[in-house]
Amino acid sequence: MAYDDLHAFVSRLEAAGELVRITTPVSPHLEITEIADRVSKGPAARNKALLFENVEGSSMPVLINAYGSARRMAWALGVDDLEDLHHNLAKLIDPRLPKGMRAMAGRGWDLLGALRSIGLGPKRVRQGKARCQQVINAHNPSLDTLPIPTCWPEDGGPYITLPQVITRDPATGQRNVGMYRLQKVDDRTLMMHWQRHKGGADHEREARAMKLPRIPVAVALGGDPAAMWCGSAPLPPGIDEYLLAGWLRGKPVPFVKCITQNLEVPADAEIVIEGYLDPNDQRPEGPFGDHTGFYTPQDTFPTMHVTCITHARNPIYPTTVVGKPPMEDYWMGKATERLFLPLMQLFMGEIVDVNMPAEGVFHNLVIVSMKPRFPGHPQKIMYGLWGLGLMMLAKGFVIVDEDVNVHDLDAVAEAVLQNVDWRRDATVVDGPVDQLDHSAIRDSYGGKIGVDATRKPDRKPPAPREPLDRAGLDRVPGLLAWNTVKDGVLIAAIDKTHLPPAEAYETLWALAPGYNLVLLDAGNDVHNLSDVAWRALGNVDWRRDILIQNGGIDHFATDDGRACIGIDATTKDARDGHPRGWPVEIEMSDAIKQLVDEKWAQYGID
Repeated sequence: MAYDDLHAFVSRLEAAGELVRITTPVSPHLEITEIADRVSKGPAARNKALLFENVEGSSMPVLINAYGSARRMAWALGVDDLEDLHHNLAKLIDPRLPKGMRAMAGRGWDLLGALRSIGLGPKRVRQGKARCQQVINAHNPSLDTLPIPTCWPEDGGPYITLPQVITRDPATGQRNVGMYRLQKVDDRTLMMHWQRHKGGADHEREARAMKLPRIPVAVALGGDPAAMWCGSAPLPPGIDEYLLAGWLRGKPVPFVKCITQNLEVPADAEIVIEGYLDPNDQRPEGPFGDHTGFYTPQDTFPTMHVTCITHARNPIYPTTVVGKPPMEDYWMGKATERLFLPLMQLFMGEIVDVNMPAEGVFHNLVIVSMKPRFPGHPQKIMYGLWGLGLMMLAKGFVIVDEDVNVHDLDAVAEAVLQNVDWRRDATVVDGPVDQLDHSAIRDSYGGKIGVDATRKPDRKPPAPREPLDRAGLDRVPGLLAWNTVKDGVLIAAIDKTHLPPAEAYETLWALAPGYNLVLLDAGNDVHNLSDVAWRALGNVDWRRDILIQNGGIDHFATDDGRACIGIDATTKDARDGHPRGWPVEIEMSDAIKQLVDEKWAQYGID
């Protein structure tokens, strides 16, 4: 299903009871974030798209959390259920020959429909006639006219967070569309935060090598929600993201030429910011409260200079906010997961299903079910996925048998506890990690882990664990709180000045023999398992921060004793062998929390 514009999608959400219009005045400085954060993390009945119609400092309404549930995310991409994305693409790329005339005809119609959706060539709207160019300001464009939110208290400024950033390869002319945050510096200047692994950064490097002084850039906001989402899709280099959008929409994305730059943008966008990027104009960008749940520290990125702003007569400003999961971006990632599963299966047919849970913030954990046929088969899958596009950034894989539901985290945890000997079933490697990974020893490079949690027919079941010495645990100096999970994991909050991790392992294993250990900082909630998982996955370099009981990793060990793992998920500094700084966790200010408390009844959300 294709939407004519963002207004059409808003109308569908409202008709289905999936949108709340908020007419009370709100500030784009932190207030919108706090409201959206509560909606994202609150009861399912409260989780709605929010349209703020009275935003201080701007005449434009602000839309947020439009993708913030499985239902709304599916509708945005033209299906009724996210699982339809998997089935539709799997059917289209199925390498098996159809059997029978009816099946052959069905495949033919599917392929014809895909070709029609992509189009023989892009549909073009005459310049100045497109919806996104109903109002043109090329003489004195100002970002101050846009209600750009400041998301978190320590952010370096207001941020555009839901853009389609459009550039072309300076050498080949191929278009790239990316979803990169942009920090507003002043009314004519933005900072472009594209990470080194992304297509836009490749264009910057190419321009610098060619000694080009400028890269044309266009930032489209709004339009068909499928086209908006496609900027986040991890497509291979050289493949136009708008082709994927056309297939999802069922018809091609219409384009219009920019007013001041030699680029084309979606004609049905709400707002377009045109400009150029100077590869040699590098300035500090950040901090920014990121999807990792931490502030990304300030770093150097290229500058975008605005040359024109165009928009519809009645534009909606779309935005999102990221932070500690779960939030709206989780569902955007879930759509990616379901859509790209058939491509993983095309290269590795043993894969049955995949889950990237919210606690893993996309790149920290990928759970895979498969049909193992020989020793080392799970390791083949790990290495295969690490070599597949941006899956190279995955920090951890857990591989389970095909009958384990990867979306049932209790079932996955049970498989790990029953089937994993950490000395034999863990594969630790060094390689590229996400540039936002603060726990990596080096920028964008660190230790990663693959865990084979499949059943081993030739291995005896684990021996019963000895009972915990609960009284002894309560008397350990520096052990501030502890909790056990499934009688196999001991979560411990420690005061590292009195109980360093090395000493904690020795002490706790003496009192909890056979238990896997997770160490947290003092003050962390050992009973909030989602928070524990988020910290354990995000705060660990898997080369440095684990200890295998009974020796190191040995895939050829033959004894029947199961080795356990200790995971140090505490904050690190130079004393822990971490030479880089450690970021601050995201937290809203008390003043904004109180403001939203006092105004909550006015918003009309409950």
